[in-house]
Amino acid sequence: MDIFCKIVIIKLGVIIINININTDNGQLHKTYANRVLISQVLSDLNLQHDMPCSGKGICGKCKVKITGDASLPTSVELNKLSKEELRGNIRLSCQTYALGDVTIDYNASAINLQGVTYGVMPTFIKSPITSTDKCKGVAIDIGTTTIAAYLYSFPECICTKTICEKNLQTKFGSDVISRIEYALQGGSKELQKAITSQIENIISKLTPEIPDTIVITGNTIMLHFLTGLSAEGIAKYPFTPESLFGIWQGRTYLPRCISSYVGADITTAIIASDMLKDKTSFLVDIGTNGEMALWHEGMLRCCSTAAGPAFEGAGISHGMIASSGAINRVYLIGTQIHYETIDDISAKGICGTGVIDAISCMKTLGIIDETGYMEEDFQIGSSNVFITPADIRAVQLAKSAISAGIDTLLYECKISYSQIEKFYIAGGFGAYIDKNSAANIGLIPKEILEKVVVLGNAAGNGAAVLLQSREMLEKSEEIAKSAISVELSESPVFMDKYLSNMMF
Repeated sequence: MDIFCKIVIIKLGVIIINININTDNGQLHKTYANRVLISQVLSDLNLQHDMPCSGKGICGKCKVKITGDASLPTSVELNKLSKEELRGNIRLSCQTYALGDVTIDYNASAINLQGVTYGVMPTFIKSPITSTDKCKGVAIDIGTTTIAAYLYSFPECICTKTICEKNLQTKFGSDVISRIEYALQGGSKELQKAITSQIENIISKLTPEIPDTIVITGNTIMLHFLTGLSAEGIAKYPFTPESLFGIWQGRTYLPRCISSYVGADITTAIIASDMLKDKTSFLVDIGTNGEMALWHEGMLRCCSTAAGPAFEGAGISHGMIASSGAINRVYLIGTQIHYETIDDISAKGICGTGVIDAISCMKTLGIIDETGYMEEDFQIGSSNVFITPADIRAVQLAKSAISAGIDTLLYECKISYSQIEKFYIAGGFGAYIDKNSAANIGLIPKEILEKVVVLGNAAGNGAAVLLQSREMLEKSEEIAKSAISVELSESPVFMDKYLSNMMF
């Protein structure tokens, strides 16, 4: 902008803020007429940015380098950022305003996500739901943290391409509860726009053609956000959703959910696992919204427990999503702690699987006792990553919620661990978890270790099954309609188990 234009703008009382964003693929530019939050700039440009606390400044995870005319550090930033970071122009994007021209250094490579698209599928007769023979179809799983998509070619029923990306709704909160709160505060349209735009972008990456048919699965709340339905009824007793879906919207099919908190993702995961062929089997998707299902003697019981975002790395002092530089494995050689990182680079933080391993090692070494008490922060090997007492408490709450849910469903059926034939673990976190570490801290029962079957992204692959079979689509609706939903908030058994399972 030349000096004459600037003079005219100043005389007219208009402020133009120029923002340059340096990315791995070149520089982006955006202008604003008033001061603007840096997190808003990144959101407007659809740049992935970790913000687990939805901009409250609590987590301190939305660090970015900013130079230029920015607001002074807030008290939150002074508390969350080190003196070295502040001297290096590192700021929290949710706290910092661009007051004038600024430059943002955005490192996209820091979000090289370790996503999961692979998974098992049952044997089934192919009878595609597409309307034409020679066409493309897409199956999509909207997870709380990631979105996985699969491109299929018909009539061959062949998967030709997959994509897994971080769910851009994470900028509004790392779990469904925080996103519901955001929606109820007037952000429902933003949530819908974020997910619909991302899905459109993912489909364009998969194929230049318009898909004939699309199947989109996800938990009940994710599907409400997608379709623009209000989540208010789900947020308060008696937890009534506006829809359980099992519907077509144009050429897109949204599978049937089981209840407000047991979604279509569990319905399609059940389809992918083929667990109904067993006499007694258990399925659990360990994540922010721990959903599970128990099949016993022809009856399906399901429940959901709010584990929180600890297993996704959020709420952990040095936690991060499973991306480049995250410690994803911690193990002992003798009494020495060793670790591995994603992409084998210097440790930037620790993701959920690494946290479970680390706490398991700490228990084995006696660094924490059965109550979770520890003397001081624990350093993971030679890294600059630590586990704190607050981290231990966050994991205790999360793992107790999952294990108590498992125990409650078993109680409802009056059966024991020994009667479970197969214990299926679904989801991205479950795909990488060390089952021995999980059992050592009490996340899953030790008694079922030899019965564990890791499914990978069962929800996404189950959606792909529906894309390829009308019979399986109809079966999925029957499964969801006939399932019994166990409300844990009303169960005294769950509360007892939750308290007792808090111990390591």
